[in-house]
Amino acid sequence: MEIRRIKVPTALVWSAPTVATETDQTYLQDGDLTAWLAALQPADRQRLADKNGIVTEALFNDRVVLDRQEGDWAHVFVTRQANRLERRGYPGWIPMAQLTTSDAELEYPTTTVRLVQPTTTLLDTDQQPVLTLPMGTILTTTSQDAEWIQVVTPLGTGQIPAAAAQLGVTGVDDGDRILALGRQFIDTPYLWGGLTPAGFDCSGFIYALHRALGIPVPRDAQDQFANGYPVAPEELTAGDLVFFATDHGTGTIHHVGLYAGAGQILHAPKPGGQVEEISMAKSAFAPEYAGARRFWQ
Repeated sequence: MEIRRIKVPTALVWSAPTVATETDQTYLQDGDLTAWLAALQPADRQRLADKNGIVTEALFNDRVVLDRQEGDWAHVFVTRQANRLERRGYPGWIPMAQLTTSDAELEYPTTTVRLVQPTTTLLDTDQQPVLTLPMGTILTTTSQDAEWIQVVTPLGTGQIPAAAAQLGVTGVDDGDRILALGRQFIDTPYLWGGLTPAGFDCSGFIYALHRALGIPVPRDAQDQFANGYPVAPEELTAGDLVFFATDHGTGTIHHVGLYAGAGQILHAPKPGGQVEEISMAKSAFAPEYAGARRFWQ
């Protein structure tokens, strides 16, 4: 089993190499997600959803199992993203250029740090900017003080500000903190397969918030519904997950949101939309309510 790591800030994981179009070619070469998103037209975003073009994203330093290589593409399993159909991780395709050539393990004990700010600049040993990393990135640390954390990355040693790992929201429990963290991203554009502040889909939004707080949760809505602790409607509290399904709530799970208290939900609704907080009872999803789950307790 060959292990590689992601060496770009955010790697799009594609359903197949053939779904990438001419619009996507520059990103496939340079991994610049910001420029790619800026070039996307509404029709492009809808295309990604209609064709299930992007199945998820993998973050800088994430491990992937290299299954096989076909030309410039690698079929991989993203190990940090649980998936009911594949025990090795979430399956999909990533350009070989966005992967390391190996996965060298350090010979001494280390710890890890989770980035909880929307974005963090990774600096080299001369404190020159290397990359801008998204929330949820997990890095190996070798030392730290009050101002800086020394890290080892696929691009070599570097450092990040200590504040990057300090949660800027508070709450009496993790449910409150999940909600407070999520509210920072109201008006963030919807992106099919997205799980970073550059763009979220519904389950990617949920996955990203829990990942930032170190709470294990599956990547997809159907898997999220199949796990966690069931919560009765009268027991819903901030940070719980609310699910919606076809056939008036009895069929396949197709949407998930975060319960925000007082009958409100925080969610990434659909292509062309943005993260929003709305009344659950007045939303178009209300007739499709399927149940709730809790992962934070």
